[in-house]
Amino acid sequence: MSYLFRSVPPEPPGAGCEPAASLRQACSLFQAFHCFPAGRVVRRRCRRVMPPLLVSVGELRGLIYRSDRGQPGRPRTFVHFLEEPARLVCDITGRQLYILGGNYRVTARGVEG
Repeated sequence: MSYLFRSVPPEPPGAGCEPAASLRQACSLFQAFHCFPAGRVVRRRCRRVMPPLLVSVGELRGLIYRSDRGQPGRPRTFVHFLEEPARLVCDITGRQLYILGGNYRVTARGVEG
């Protein structure tokens, strides 16, 4: 089953919650990309602000991920080579990756750009 992940803010409960319109927009993108609605919304903690200092790992030339896009419960592997390379960076502890640059978007046709 696929899920729509919703980050949980580190603030006190109730502070910083997304408005209903944002959640509807996220659900709409999930359905457009996967070709079926999200089974449920899962909350996960994540840092919302990029750290002020990042370590360059290198040029991101491609993405490989598994998704049950178009086939609920039957994930497949997708490979995208990036024509316009982005930069792969991490926080100073080496525990959180970030992608900087590139001109990519998630659409009903997949990862485009």
